[in-house]
Amino acid sequence: MESVVANLDETVDNIDRYQIEVRKEPRLAKLMKQVHAWYAIRSNDGTWRFAPSKFIGYAGNNARAYLMEAHHRDGRSTEAVLKNWFVVVPPETRRGAELNDALRSFLKSHGHSGPRKEARICVLKEVSATDAEIMAVEVRDRISIDTGICGGRPHIRGTRVRVSDILDLFAHGVSRSEILADYPYLCEEDMRAALAFGAAASKHRVILVS
Repeated sequence: MESVVANLDETVDNIDRYQIEVRKEPRLAKLMKQVHAWYAIRSNDGTWRFAPSKFIGYAGNNARAYLMEAHHRDGRSTEAVLKNWFVVVPPETRRGAELNDALRSFLKSHGHSGPRKEARICVLKEVSATDAEIMAVEVRDRISIDTGICGGRPHIRGTRVRVSDILDLFAHGVSRSEILADYPYLCEEDMRAALAFGAAASKHRVILVS
């Protein structure tokens, strides 16, 4: 019986091996469209390398073993181990958009239009932590609370556009490009800051008084 990876080094080796195996084995490339969870690490040249959880989660994996066991492998087992080193990247963040573009290009190079709609992408925790620090700075720089502006409600600095206005637009299905077209003095960084501020606010404890 195959064993799951025991450490991060085995996982990284599998990601590297997947890049080679998927180029050599058409059947492995064909299964890429079915992948639910992709894991990514950055190469020394700055490019992203991707591989499925069920490939990188088993020790010493290769195309032959993966193809023989693909229908018997349990993604829950591999992801339970991989979560020790990786976290899911929210698709609405700058990193999420970057990874989605890179994954789409990777899949296109193997004959696919892109990942399945519900696919998620995970990166190393230290990468995610760095992203969180950058986002915290962006929020501080772009979101302002001033009692003399917008009734003291959080708004995009230098404007009278409230964070709640942007969140409401997103909630009603308005796209980023449409919001930016209607508010040309806003930018993509403002959108991300508003989403991050809203996400942070939703984590605050709410006390209900009877």
